[in-house]
Amino acid sequence: MSDECRVCLLGLIFLSSLLTGVSGVDETHVFISSGENVRLSCNNALHDCNSTTWNYNRFRNSTAVELIGLGIKKKNTERHERLSLGSDCSLNIRNISTEDYGLYICQQWTGVNRDQQQEPDAHVFLHVLHVSSSQTEISAGLSVTLFCQLFSYTGVSCDDLIRSERIQLFWVNQTGVKLTRSDSRYQISSSSDHCIITLTTTLLNEDDNREWRCEVTQRDQVKTSVTYTVKSSAQTNSTTAVIPVNSTHSQDPSTTNTHTTKAQTNSTTSVIPVNSTHSQDPSTTNTHTTKGVSGVDETHVFISSGENVRLSCNNTLHDCTSTTWNYNRFRDSAAVELIRLGIKKKDTESHERLSLGSDCSLNIRNISTEDYGSYTCRQYVNETDACVFLHVLHGNFIIM
Repeated sequence: MSDECRVCLLGLIFLSSLLTGVSGVDETHVFISSGENVRLSCNNALHDCNSTTWNYNRFRNSTAVELIGLGIKKKNTERHERLSLGSDCSLNIRNISTEDYGLYICQQWTGVNRDQQQEPDAHVFLHVLHVSSSQTEISAGLSVTLFCQLFSYTGVSCDDLIRSERIQLFWVNQTGVKLTRSDSRYQISSSSDHCIITLTTTLLNEDDNREWRCEVTQRDQVKTSVTYTVKSSAQTNSTTAVIPVNSTHSQDPSTTNTHTTKAQTNSTTSVIPVNSTHSQDPSTTNTHTTKGVSGVDETHVFISSGENVRLSCNNTLHDCTSTTWNYNRFRDSAAVELIRLGIKKKDTESHERLSLGSDCSLNIRNISTEDYGSYTCRQYVNETDACVFLHVLHGNFIIM
């Protein structure tokens, strides 16, 4: 065979590997809006789920987190209560948040000791669409910016998605007409680095009940969307926050938009309807402090999803080397240690959003509905606790 033919053959083999993937791994792209439920299919499942393991990676070089091990749900993960294994070995996730995006890998382990991996793996890339506002209070004459972001596996850039999957983000009005930069009323800007598109406009009196919708398309097909409605109060001078009201697809996991290719303690949550009136400045966060059982300081903090918050440690000493922050979502759940003796723990799912302030306060960036619960600041010198109950406003509800 001539050198030219060999080069052509190698080129064809390389191109085939790009199109069919490394070792023929199944790759599925799933698009979902925050707050919904999703079903991730395991396309390599065997006749039962005793051999099925689901692993999760948010970043390309991060350590995989085992969510399901040989058909059994792992209970040491932060979101295990939202996960379940379907009868077809699919992974079901309730109440999707922006923390759920990433790569989910379904593997099959066979053999007497379940130590033989059955190839190929099934890779599911979960993309989460989320919209947030620059304002928690709105009124006519106020300039407001809506941020629409597609959260995707960090190992793949938005530019790569645009090229390989033909992903697009855009805003439409309530009649479905696409908003463009040529419309003088709206300023539309985008960032391909982070798959963000923003809409900025000055609100008018007639904007009450007006809708704007952010859509994500793949190969010109709408995959999911989030609709925002401007809501003004007719009875009072206050206005409610701009809130997402629906998306274009059903919350039934069986109807989730997917695209597949071959490639490389019983507990209850209280939900209370409210109006959002506080600033995003952590120093102005609404708080209420009382004395709890045995004189323990109890502080209630109210914050909107997508914002940043500072939780004060009211029992702090002269430095933070004695400070430990623990977290409980439910009364009887095991405490998760976030900060130990002034040092941040890196084995928690939300550690990259946490930091310890110079006054030993706990700072949390980009609050999600997964962050509500009880945070306890403990000093191991004088053995006093300060309890902070974090209540998260999402849409028109407080989750507590």
